[in-house]
Amino acid sequence: MPMTLSTHDTGYERLDNDTIAKVLASLDGGRNVLATLGASDEHYLQAQGSVQTGFGLDLQEGSLERHYRTTNRALPLEWVTGVFQKYARGDLSWRGEVKWEKEEIRRPRTGWWNSWIAYVVLMAAIAAVIWLVRGR
Repeated sequence: MPMTLSTHDTGYERLDNDTIAKVLASLDGGRNVLATLGASDEHYLQAQGSVQTGFGLDLQEGSLERHYRTTNRALPLEWVTGVFQKYARGDLSWRGEVKWEKEEIRRPRTGWWNSWIAYVVLMAAIAAVIWLVRGR
């Protein structure tokens, strides 16, 4: 499956080393802070950050349960560029060069006030108040 490199507003389907280097070098920490290289929403490598402060990498390998991030969030542009170029070729030899942690995706607990039952009860209470006020 072909890979696509994307930023906030642009996607690149024809990848070469120069395109990857230019896209990563354009991450300025302002409007452009994210570049994603992947074949799908489930398989991708993502760089976050800027040239000035460095980058953190996220790697997802098929599901949210297999989502990892680098512990170092200030990786240099040159190294990240090399990693993206290798990833585009299917080379994962770089994975052992940095420390990774599993990204814990926490699903927020929904309180009773966010349930449909709460909305039904609230609407019934409002209807009752309107009925009482208009009935007098």
